Amino acid sequence: MLNLALVLAPSSSTAHEAKQGLLGKLVLYGRQQLRYRRALHELYQLDDRDLDDINVARVDFPDLAWRHATGAEPLTQLH
Repeated sequence: MLNLALVLAPSSSTAHEAKQGLLGKLVLYGRQQLRYRRALHELYQLDDRDLDDINVARVDFPDLAWRHATGAEPLTQLH
């Protein structure tokens, strides 16, 4: 039922949704959770060779998926 509410809710900027009160915050949180779970699922589909190629460890998956879901800046590696 929550998925249906998220689909039917009008899509607008995240800042605008957050200003709409509790319902807007719930919709924003629900959308972030959906994006997080989808990203996490896709990351777990990668095999060890792919992970070695992009220099990512499985322990980094939750943080990477959450950064994607919330639209945070990507992490940069300093050499």
